[in-house]
Amino acid sequence: MRLARSFPDHTISREALEARYEKAIKGDDFGERYFIIEERSSGKPIGWTSLDIHRWTRRATGADIGLAIGDKNHWKKGYGTEAVRLLLQEAFEQLNLHRLTWWTFAENEASLALAKKMGFREEGRTRDSVFFDNQYHDSVILGLLKEEYETWKNASPLPQSRSSASGRKGGGHDRRHN
Repeated sequence: MRLARSFPDHTISREALEARYEKAIKGDDFGERYFIIEERSSGKPIGWTSLDIHRWTRRATGADIGLAIGDKNHWKKGYGTEAVRLLLQEAFEQLNLHRLTWWTFAENEASLALAKKMGFREEGRTRDSVFFDNQYHDSVILGLLKEEYETWKNASPLPQSRSSASGRKGGGHDRRHN
């Protein structure tokens, strides 16, 4: 949660979290889509990913993405890459969005590396915008446009990994990445 939310004081109760997921599971909110990342061999949940679709205009044109792999034993094994690849397909090929935004904090090297590997470009930083571990940290915003995704996808197709982004909705959410 520390890396995913970047706002430790923003934690919510278990009941509130369960209510949020029940709403997502029912499909009551088009704008919030949560997916569980499962280990293929066991079906064990190992993380989550999400799309928070912007609703500033009548037509959905963009979204923030979120990702977290909770168990460190599953880090650096391709699960995040595969989950983001599937999320990009959902966003650009199914929902026909124009752009995606990826927020993280400046010290989260794994998140920054994954975002850049997946074609995102750094667009800016907000100085001292989050507070955790008893200090302020900069936030980094990265973006990916649909045409950049199409170019990237055609130039570097990714192999399948051992994870899957389950069609079951649920899991944690914020625009921060692990």
